[in-house]
Amino acid sequence: MSLLWSLKHFDAYRKPMDDFRVKTLSGGLVTLIATIVIGLLIVLETRQFLSTAVLEHLFVDSTTSDERVHIEFDITFNKLPCNFITVDVMDVSSEAQENINDDIYRLRLDADGRNVSESAQKIEINQNKTIAEPTELVQEVKCGSCYGAAADGICCNTCEDVKNAYAVKGWQVNIEEVEQCKNDKWVKEFNEHKNEGCRVYGTVKVAKVAGNFHLAPGDPHQAMRSHVHDLHNLDPVKFDASHTVNHISFGKSFPGKNYPLDGKVNTENRGGIMYQYYVKVVPTRYDYLDGRVDQSHQFSVTTHKKDLGFRQAGLPGFFLQYEFSPLMVQYEEFRQSLASFLVSLCAIVGGVFAMAQLVDITIYHTSRYMKSRIAGGKLT
Repeated sequence: MSLLWSLKHFDAYRKPMDDFRVKTLSGGLVTLIATIVIGLLIVLETRQFLSTAVLEHLFVDSTTSDERVHIEFDITFNKLPCNFITVDVMDVSSEAQENINDDIYRLRLDADGRNVSESAQKIEINQNKTIAEPTELVQEVKCGSCYGAAADGICCNTCEDVKNAYAVKGWQVNIEEVEQCKNDKWVKEFNEHKNEGCRVYGTVKVAKVAGNFHLAPGDPHQAMRSHVHDLHNLDPVKFDASHTVNHISFGKSFPGKNYPLDGKVNTENRGGIMYQYYVKVVPTRYDYLDGRVDQSHQFSVTTHKKDLGFRQAGLPGFFLQYEFSPLMVQYEEFRQSLASFLVSLCAIVGGVFAMAQLVDITIYHTSRYMKSRIAGGKLT
């Protein structure tokens, strides 16, 4: 028993007798405020302990370039009919990418944006559609005009004759104004669907290399190692590629992921505009608290519009040119440990009470000093 009593010599918290303790109004006020502050800080610390924080890391991307990148898109063209829209995915050398997995659909819309067709039509990408088809004659003529593109006495009885004559001169023919081309398939189709729009949506899986993904009118094909679209001598200004980007994403979704192009509206109310989006794709890894890992991508974008009304090179449509960053961003979910939480609580309680005691002592000694000066008549 005497050994236990000897432990009192190690008491670092010596207690004064109650007769020597003085309770003041200021001390009670400081204690009340300190208690409220401690309670608020404990609540905030508990909320932080129960929440999940996200740490961000940046390092060189070491993943293989053989993997496929999932692109999901949903774009509405206000005044470009579905019959003229093709979807192409090219690599950095302007050659069509091979072995692309795609699942793309298009839906016809009227001038007010309502569905015209009952079901969506599935379309393929990178399709060579250029097929020489004979053009029907409007009527039998003995010697059709070449509209100044050929010498006197030379006849242009068909639409193809007029096109060839203009090609020899290096002129651009507007087949809508050529009598022999009134029955041309493209002219008839253009006039039939002139006021329609189109919604194109779906997914493609592309190689992890720089390239471009575009939706544009015309029949695509390769010519002189270049990718071109045949508008069949229709003026590019006739095609209005004004559109709304409903959604574009690279890779899977993860918490906090941003979609910079969602809701983007590009409307010029005139045709012959090439809408270009330059996208920098950043590989991203998201590590969940439960150990799951998602590989995805984020992107930043710069936009540009090119007016083709002055015979400039280009094609009206939606062009998304992308390249991949060599750096990867990693997001890692993190939660505070129980030991760290308890240490924080102790620091809150001890720190606030220590500061409160310092404030209380300052107020107490200042008030005693002021009272002694007043009692001694020395206060001026």
